[in-house]
Amino acid sequence: MDSQTYKQILNDDQLNSLLGQELIRDDLLPEILGTEIHQLSYWAGKRLARKYQLADLEAISTFFLQFNLGNLNLTKRTAHKINWTLTGKIVTKRIDAIDDVDFFLEAGIIAQNVTEILETPAESEVMKVNKGKGTVIIETEIGDPKNYQPSEGTPFELDLQNSESE
Repeated sequence: MDSQTYKQILNDDQLNSLLGQELIRDDLLPEILGTEIHQLSYWAGKRLARKYQLADLEAISTFFLQFNLGNLNLTKRTAHKINWTLTGKIVTKRIDAIDDVDFFLEAGIIAQNVTEILETPAESEVMKVNKGKGTVIIETEIGDPKNYQPSEGTPFELDLQNSESE
């Protein structure tokens, strides 16, 4: 994180509480993990989703809002794919500030939750990071339900009263 990004986040009332998260996620972890950052971030997202299993696809969007990951919208759903768009101030700031910005944590969270909610294997991929629009397009491929293996996580109840968009 450079001085300009630090000052922008610090002076933004909506983002300043995320300064520590950004320091760890976008500065320290890439330095420690190097070229493995994307794969490990994806795995970490899936691990988090096993711990915080959500009830339905709409709850994934609520989870993203409440955990300050951005505004996640399901934009298209077919039998074999789900397309998502991730936006918001934190998403735009990360895209603008980081050369090799990583949204694999988010993709992992989506993939594992889709797997548990639909009871079918699913994998997500970051398809496009649009710097000009401050958006991230994530696509989830839905597999064959015969290959579903439930995880041993416990359902996690979100507080739906506190889910305002950023």
